[in-house]
Amino acid sequence: MSGTQSYYWYNLTSQSVVRADERPSEDVIGPFGSPEEAEESPAMLLEHARAWLESEESEPFRALVEEEDGTDLT
Repeated sequence: MSGTQSYYWYNLTSQSVVRADERPSEDVIGPFGSPEEAEESPAMLLEHARAWLESEESEPFRALVEEEDGTDLT
């Protein structure tokens, strides 16, 4: 990812937006085209994760967790 385009990353450790043309560290997600997109990314990830957990696709994984530790994820 090089050139004149600047990219934005969200640092999960510091909970802040980082501007860099290349991935700055392992604890970031991105790249995003704007600081606003990067800032909103944790909320979007949670939204997608919740949707996946509620979908039929996650059912085999929920069953595995319940078998392993008795946790009811329904």
